[in-house]
Amino acid sequence: MADTQPPAGTQPPADTQPPAGTQPPAGTQPPADTQPPADGSSGPPDSLNISIAIIGPQGSGKSTLIQALRGHTEHSGPRSLDSYFRGEEGPSEVPNHPYPPLPNVTLCEYPAYKPCDSPSLYLGGIKQDALQCLVLTVGESVSDADLQLLGVLRHSGKPHFVVQTHTDLTLHTEKRRQGKGYWRGRTLQEMRARLAERLQGGTAFLVSGLEPAKFDFPRMVDYLEGEILQWKRSVSDLPDPQCQELVAVFQAPCDQGGLAELPPFLSGLLDCPPPVPAVVGVTGSNKEDVLRALSEPISGLLLRPLPGPGTSPPDQYLQNLLLEPCDVYLILGYGLDPNARTALVEALVAAGKHCMLIGGAGEQGNGEDARGQIEAGKGANHAGIDLPGLKVALENGAPQMVRERLLHSLPSIISQLVRRERRRLMMGVYDLCHNACTMASAGHGPQALSLLLSSLSSFRARYGLDDDSLERTAQVTGCPAEDLRAEVSSPLARGPSVEQLQQMACPPLPFSALVWSYVPRWGGEETASPGLCPQRTHRLLVEGVWGMAEDAERVLLRGCAKQKGGREGPMTCHWPCV
Repeated sequence: MADTQPPAGTQPPADTQPPAGTQPPAGTQPPADTQPPADGSSGPPDSLNISIAIIGPQGSGKSTLIQALRGHTEHSGPRSLDSYFRGEEGPSEVPNHPYPPLPNVTLCEYPAYKPCDSPSLYLGGIKQDALQCLVLTVGESVSDADLQLLGVLRHSGKPHFVVQTHTDLTLHTEKRRQGKGYWRGRTLQEMRARLAERLQGGTAFLVSGLEPAKFDFPRMVDYLEGEILQWKRSVSDLPDPQCQELVAVFQAPCDQGGLAELPPFLSGLLDCPPPVPAVVGVTGSNKEDVLRALSEPISGLLLRPLPGPGTSPPDQYLQNLLLEPCDVYLILGYGLDPNARTALVEALVAAGKHCMLIGGAGEQGNGEDARGQIEAGKGANHAGIDLPGLKVALENGAPQMVRERLLHSLPSIISQLVRRERRRLMMGVYDLCHNACTMASAGHGPQALSLLLSSLSSFRARYGLDDDSLERTAQVTGCPAEDLRAEVSSPLARGPSVEQLQQMACPPLPFSALVWSYVPRWGGEETASPGLCPQRTHRLLVEGVWGMAEDAERVLLRGCAKQKGGREGPMTCHWPCV
């Protein structure tokens, strides 16, 4: 979209930002008698303030991306659309935008560069020394000017990555171009391959600023925040597109009681699956007729038409099917070669997918006759299709399919819930650092350390890493508490002492002061203990939040793996897989 400012009154999209209205966890506020001065003159230094540059050509979606990062959905009106299609230039100044998830971070929107601009001169006008990272936005394709700019960036050694916006627009264009042979999963895969080939290395993401919950946006945010906080995480794994609705089911209890609520809530969902629709992929010949016949509302099901087998070679067709997130595949066998049909069904079953084959061997009738009988709503046609029975089978199997999806997607669900909690806690880290350092500089060192200790204790409780939470998780999952504690490796998750915390947060004493500390009577009066170092204190809190997040993910994965193993055995399918 055009690089225009968002209209007033934009609302943040769900699941792209930490929970609305969250505050720093309990125990992170300073005592009433040690509140920091109103002028804030003794807060953290400017070295904790970080700037991120957003650069790109005109119309590449810089403003839209910034608003998505800030939690606002940009609604494009006629004015912004006219500006986009006319190619009007944006403002020449550099607007600065706060980044709510990390209050000490500023997003700097630099003016667009033109194809005729010199990359060296353009980047020379950007004060790169004051930037932590640069984000290059490109539109539907990577131009030669983009590649030249990337070459200069790589030579400079400054951290950067590429964001290809307009992914939703590109998919829409491809859908119109490919027609009935359109596969969404394959198209996304080809887009990523083309982008990687064009860039020849580096980190790149496919996003849509107007739909930030989709595509690579969450991975991009994790990568950006990892660069900001110097805490790198792998971005190779794509989020499971089928688990988004299931993650939303867990959000309310985990937001209220912390991640320790996940195992008991999961236990209840395994007994009674959540009301999430099972996705049924319908493919094969005459699928339009069957879809019309099944068009009446079916409880707990979402029908998704897929291209037929004649649109691609058999091997490619199987790969395309597996790229589509479906719980069960409904395969219409009319016109399929028996050998190809058998190979397709066997391959799907071998890949762990459920499938139903409609119209098997021995069909000799006319396809038009079959279509007429389906449209007429008869109970069965010459190939043995019982539409009422098919509806009943699909409805009965829907809860089981959702249950299986829940078990299959548990690692991704846990990862996303831990990420959500980590981002919620990080929102309060900068203010917590400010309060603790201000208290220490005002002579309230013990109270400042007590504030840090109580905050770390609150982090442990939110992540489910305190002793009570671990015992509860062990009781619910059946995994021994000792095995869960073995997954906790962060030193800050094990309850450091006041002395250890002071050593980590305070600046080291100069050698002369260390020597004189051993001879207080001969060397004069004892010197006061040093205050908290803002950089060390902020780093300590970052390591606490991110380190405990990794521990929490391992603890939940181990506990829920035990819980999952005890529930997978009795699962049975309500229909036979051919």
